[in-house]
Amino acid sequence: MLHKWWGVGLVVVLGLVWLALGERPESALPALKAQEQQAAPLAEPAAGTPAAAPAPAPVPAPQEEAHAAPAPASQPAAAAEDAAIEHALSLRQAGDEAGAVTALRHTIQQAQSVEQAARAGLFLAPSVADLAERRQYLSAALEAGVVRGEEYEQVGGSLRELNAAAAKSLQPLIVAESYTVGTGDSLWKLCNRTFPERFGVTPEVGLVRLVNGLTRDSLRVGQVLKVPKQPLIVKVDAQQHGLVAWLGDVAVAAYRVGLGRDDRTPRRTFNVLVKQENPAWFYAGRTIPFGDPENILGTRWMGFDSQPGASGFGIHGTSLPESIGKNESMGCVRMRNAEVEELFELVPRGAQVTIF
Repeated sequence: MLHKWWGVGLVVVLGLVWLALGERPESALPALKAQEQQAAPLAEPAAGTPAAAPAPAPVPAPQEEAHAAPAPASQPAAAAEDAAIEHALSLRQAGDEAGAVTALRHTIQQAQSVEQAARAGLFLAPSVADLAERRQYLSAALEAGVVRGEEYEQVGGSLRELNAAAAKSLQPLIVAESYTVGTGDSLWKLCNRTFPERFGVTPEVGLVRLVNGLTRDSLRVGQVLKVPKQPLIVKVDAQQHGLVAWLGDVAVAAYRVGLGRDDRTPRRTFNVLVKQENPAWFYAGRTIPFGDPENILGTRWMGFDSQPGASGFGIHGTSLPESIGKNESMGCVRMRNAEVEELFELVPRGAQVTIF
């Protein structure tokens, strides 16, 4: 339950964002076994390359590329909106945190657009004491598309901190069922058998751990678990190089990512068919084992289903962390190894991934 003292500000920003942007589609599980072999970690092929095409030529040394910046606020109204937020941030920089909070809440109340309200909420979030409210402000900003470039780093860090207090920051916001642990139960059995049969959902073990604040897999009889009823989905903002994991309209995690050079990353919806730890890389007719300096896939691979003109794509780690935030891959979504390992624990096979 949200407290009355949150005031009109949260009502305005969340109302504007949720009404304007609507609900998220839920993913449907594909026929996994039929396509599993097609989702092996190939050579990050360019979009439009059919599955039977020969392997691409060796990749040249990555070079920095120019990236499209967000469109400037050219209209007077947009400029005024930015100015109001800048004023609030100048107060914060000067040490007047109370003044900054007041100015940001006023900006939210007087917002002329969903985007302005959401962006003001983005900067208000760190000052909000209630953890569920803070996550809502961050979720609203991500949903409205007002988190820009490197800001994904800060938002991701904030969500990671909130996840450490999931009982207060996440459980009140998501649709969930309660389950009482019985004799012989294990997290693997619950997620792969009991929860699908009882609740019609198949959450990844790591997601159930996160939602319930568990630090290990062992359970005790009588323990009550919260089971997310909505599937976890992933969305990638190609312009801002940002990836978000969602439960319904609630952001669970956010990361900065690398994408394909020459616009090779396809904009479409995929499903995760294959998950591999320490993957080998199949490239140019060779199998390059994990640990080989030539293997650029990092420590995790989540391979997508093959589609016409788009096969062999996926999300993976990287041996080139300096490429994050840039367009230097052959088309796959690159993540830092520590972060892709974190995401790997949350995303089940069959999860929907939309790149836009």
